[in-house]
Parts: sequence; structure tokens; C-alpha cells
Amino acid sequence: MRLDKRDEGLADALVAGGLEHRRAATELRHDLAELPAPPVLPAGWTLAAPGWDDDLARACDAAYGPDHPDGRWQSGHTWQIRAMFDADDPVPPLRSASARVVGPDRRSAGHVLCAGPVPWTDDVCGWILNIAVAPHAQGIGLGRALLTHALRGTREAGLPTLGLSVVDGNPARRMYDNAGFRTHTRVLSVLLPADPVAVTAGE
Repeated sequence: MRLDKRDEGLADALVAGGLEHRRAATELRHDLAELPAPPVLPAGWTLAAPGWDDDLARACDAAYGPDHPDGRWQSGHTWQIRAMFDADDPVPPLRSASARVVGPDRRSAGHVLCAGPVPWTDDVCGWILNIAVAPHAQGIGLGRALLTHALRGTREAGLPTLGLSVVDGNPARRMYDNAGFRTHTRVLSVLLPADPVAVTAGE
């Protein structure tokens, strides 16, 4: 079991008491007031309608390698995204803010997937669930193009803000900061023991 807390002091106290610190992340928000201009894509690259295909699954698997701060891409991630597009489960994709990036070979090499408004935030906002670009397509501005599309598509949908969660150590954090995202809150995840009696509060 995992406990997600916004209280950094409480999370530190639980870890000091013997629990395992699983993940530290920062929730960011963009107020959509000033948006970056859409970048010019490299020759042969285009943004395409959101969706899921085998090429995109391979791109995400490659993007989330063994050294990624969020860990490897899992089959469950693919299942969750397919469920969003096939059954709006647990939430439907925000199509105006989601897109695939397609290369000169017409194959998907990355995407941004958004939803909104989402039920797990304390404010009304769109949310970036996943943004990824395959390693062979990185370094040419595709991530920034996908992020800009998400910002503009969220405002087009009439939502006041766009949020995301970025794990500590993820190099994409610089791209989010440069695009105008600002810190909303910290979220720290602590693993709970199988036997809850093993933890006594306040001791």
C-alpha cells in the first residue's frame, strides 16, 4: 500500500520511523494566461490526432528506460491508455489537448495525453497524464511542440489551468519551467507495511 501526502514534514517523520520513501514529485500548474507560440516542427514531422498504436507503445517503452526517474514503461500503462480511448475509463482523454507526433516514416514517435477536468485535484484543471518522445526523436523540439499543443488545447477546451506531476530528477522539469508552469504543491509517496499494527502514530 502507498500513502500520498502533501505534508512534507509528515512524510519525513514516517520515513524516519522506518517506512520506505517511494517517490517524491512536484505538482505544477499553468494558468494559461500567456502561452508560448507553437514551435515550427522539423521537416517531415507533424502533430496528428490523439490515439494509440503499436508504434506509440514502442516509443513509450523506449522513452521510459531503466534509468528513467519514473521507472520502466509497464504493460499496465498501455492497458490504462487503451482503456481511456476505448471506454473513457477512468476518464476520457481531453482530445483538444492531446496529440501524437508522427515522423517522416508516418510512424508515431511520441505523444501527449491529457484529461480534464480531473477528479483527483483540489482545483478545476486539465491534466497531462503522459508526455513522451522516443529517444531517436529527442533533441529536435518535439517535446516542446507537444507541450505547447497541450497548453493551447486545454485553454481551447475552456479549462482555467493545466497541471501535471513531475518526479524529482526528471530532466523534463526544465522544459515545464521554461513553458511557464509553476509549483502548486509537493506530493511524497511512502510505502505502508503489510501489517498496519507495525506502525504506531506519534512514536
